[in-house]
Amino acid sequence: MSDTDTSQDEFKKITEELYERNLELAKLYKQVDTLNKELATANENLKALIKQRESLVHLVTHKVKGAFTRSKYIFAGMLDGSFGELGDTLRDMATKGLESDNTGIETVDLVLNADNLQKGNVKYEMKPIDFKQIVLEKIADKKIQAEAKGLALESDISPDGTYAMLGDAFWLREVVNNLIENSIRYTREGKITVGLSGGDGKILFSVKDTGVGISDEDKKILFTEGGRGKDSVKINTDSTGYGLYSVKLIIDAHKGRVWAESEGPGKGSQFYVELPAA
Repeated sequence: MSDTDTSQDEFKKITEELYERNLELAKLYKQVDTLNKELATANENLKALIKQRESLVHLVTHKVKGAFTRSKYIFAGMLDGSFGELGDTLRDMATKGLESDNTGIETVDLVLNADNLQKGNVKYEMKPIDFKQIVLEKIADKKIQAEAKGLALESDISPDGTYAMLGDAFWLREVVNNLIENSIRYTREGKITVGLSGGDGKILFSVKDTGVGISDEDKKILFTEGGRGKDSVKINTDSTGYGLYSVKLIIDAHKGRVWAESEGPGKGSQFYVELPAA
């Protein structure tokens, strides 16, 4: 066989291989195109499902909140004498009913707030504020609640700190309120220390307690949507996991950061919020 024949055979073989590879490539392109169309359809279906879920969540939460609110005013009317004098047993039942309804309303508001914060529906009113004043107000608000549970609520606020910042006072109050209330809820005995310091362009707020503590496993889900620790659920069966999630969303919007530390279950917790000072 001549060199010319050999070259022609090699050329023919290479051409056939290229043709087969082109066919395979065309098939792959077709499969990718089909998958892209299926993915687009799935995305549209997912968007529709998410929209339906949001509508259902709002419908259910508003209906539930309405039911809680109506029964709340009935219990409140019983306690203020609108329906006549009550015996000790009925008064006790009405008091517990009112407390239960208030908790239910707070839970519904928590879920709705988290949903609105997540979707960016909240319009923050960023204005010059004194963060120290917000912390002092909330310490005063929560002192009775802590003492009623036999807990000491102490403050450790640096007098030399700078606490002026640009933020939304309403939502930052929610952050401070949530973190202090969480510590009260998950601490059986001991004390809660609310700390505040400022300097180098930062404001550091902290809440330290002698409560149930946090396991390494639970730390991973603390600030996620619906994230509930195993030990915390045992103490607070009404926990939704949306409180700390809301805190993170609010702090993120203020260009800050939030985190938690604990040596483990039964060894207390420390929650920290760092915010930019003005």
